Amino acid sequence: MSRQILEQVRDELTSCGVISSNREFCVSWLAKDPSYMRGLRFRDLPPSADALATCASKLGYYAYHFNKSSQPEQRDWSERFYRLRSLCQHAMETQARAKWMTVERMGL
Repeated sequence: MSRQILEQVRDELTSCGVISSNREFCVSWLAKDPSYMRGLRFRDLPPSADALATCASKLGYYAYHFNKSSQPEQRDWSERFYRLRSLCQHAMETQARAKWMTVERMGL
């Protein structure tokens, strides 16, 4: 599920004209190797918490600055970026919870 969230983020950034390729997304928005997303698909793996956190942080940074703008288009981008950041944060929380929320790790 979280891989699809990153794909959604990538697709929305592309539609906004913020990025022009999957490679650019991996390097600039995830701070990962240019083929990171392809590797996840090939191995059927979820993204790392690091990739999700990096993406959420960058989305939040730009959302904050777009929100200060007087231009309506940038304020719209701010809302989109905050929504996407929230999806990344939720995916991280879900992954973390799946790791610790087991009988042997809950201490019950």
